[in-house]
Amino acid sequence: MLSGVEDRLSLLVQNARELVDCGFYSTSEAAVCGQGPRPSMVSALGESESFPVVAEVKLASPLAGRLGTHVAEELIEDYRSGGAAGLSVLTEPRFFQGSLRYLRMACRTGLPVMMKDFVVDREQVNCAARAGASAILLIQGVFDMDLAEGRDDLMEHAHSLGLEVVLEASSLEELQEARGSRADVLAYNRRDLRSFRPGPDLLAEALTLVRGDERPTLVMSMMGSLEDLRRVRELGGSGVLIGTALSSSPCPRDKLISLRLGA
Repeated sequence: MLSGVEDRLSLLVQNARELVDCGFYSTSEAAVCGQGPRPSMVSALGESESFPVVAEVKLASPLAGRLGTHVAEELIEDYRSGGAAGLSVLTEPRFFQGSLRYLRMACRTGLPVMMKDFVVDREQVNCAARAGASAILLIQGVFDMDLAEGRDDLMEHAHSLGLEVVLEASSLEELQEARGSRADVLAYNRRDLRSFRPGPDLLAEALTLVRGDERPTLVMSMMGSLEDLRRVRELGGSGVLIGTALSSSPCPRDKLISLRLGA
């Protein structure tokens, strides 16, 4: 756990580099998952019959530790049957208890799946493509803090492999930088990713900033009620990503169904 660390993002990026170096993303565990076109996260956010929820396979967090008793297989099936528009799968193993195997399992549902990790190297992008993911997550703050270089190169490489890119920002300044990218989805995280604590409530300002952008906007973190979803929809967001509130609930499927917000 990282409960005593203030700059958690730096340590998680360092951890990602160590995982790359030790071959975590190059193993046979990331074998090809099926053939054919990948389902589109962009399309799922635009075509969902209810307000889109991207449900996250999240077993643990660096601050809270284990989030619930559910295993990944159970979460994936609950999310599929509960009507998730797409899936997000944490693959970082040390602090989030993620796995590349979970990513492959999620891809078999036929839903669009995002590999959520601290992506700083092409091999991680290659891994997502081999596993059958539809999208990868890049974090704007990693590049703004000079923890890594080559945001646009990683994005271009992802596109060349048929992957969509979700670019996550956790401040208005980062979101402004993200707007100038070729990302397919813009994401606003309500947590300060340096500390992993809740940031200031700038949701309205963030969604105003991206208003008029043709790309979908996904809101992440501290989402767990219909009121949260209504607020995001009213402010112009395209969907929400929910992890902790689902994975820590007694019945993730029922929780997801309770968050169905019709047009």
